[in-house]
Amino acid sequence: MDYKADYPSDFLQARSNSLTDDEVNHLVEKPGCAARFVYGVLMLPTALKYLLDIPQTIPIARRMMHATVYGFKLYQFGPDSTPVMLPSSDPQHRVEGMLILGLDEEQRNRVYEYESGLMQLVDVRAHITQLDSFEGYDIRSVRIIDAGAFIWNEQRVDESMDELLSTDMGSYTWPIDGFLCSQLYRNMLAAQRASSMDLARMSVPDV
Repeated sequence: MDYKADYPSDFLQARSNSLTDDEVNHLVEKPGCAARFVYGVLMLPTALKYLLDIPQTIPIARRMMHATVYGFKLYQFGPDSTPVMLPSSDPQHRVEGMLILGLDEEQRNRVYEYESGLMQLVDVRAHITQLDSFEGYDIRSVRIIDAGAFIWNEQRVDESMDELLSTDMGSYTWPIDGFLCSQLYRNMLAAQRASSMDLARMSVPDV
């Protein structure tokens, strides 16, 4: 995916994050805050905050970073549908998305309610690039984080598999351009902005 300058600033921030080893450790080791790997709509921080029902001002992008999982491929039911992920027999196949760190139990449950149904939660190993320092120099290194990800539930929807498997995206990442232009995303953005304005008005003391 080409990351364009006019993409949402919080998405670009999340995409370019390189947390330090200590920062990653702090978030990964928080009790009850297992990491989640996302590769569709929830890669966008605004969409994630809308789903979690948290203010737009919450800097959740600081706890998100680009990640890659191997041994999976992306599929779509149609050109305008969101992607689904399935295991691949080729361990070099990959899917690129976002790793979300530090979600509490309630937030993870909201993600589960959104993703479950025709999807199932599986364990994946997400490869991230973290920032380290050595003798005054910044060094980037690859680290593997255990995370949960939602993939298409093959056993529950066997009748759809032929249709799905015929729509291999041929790409390791989902292009977000179409979704950014969709009415759904505009509605999410408007709702988050309205919520932020309401909070701002509530914080202004009466004269």
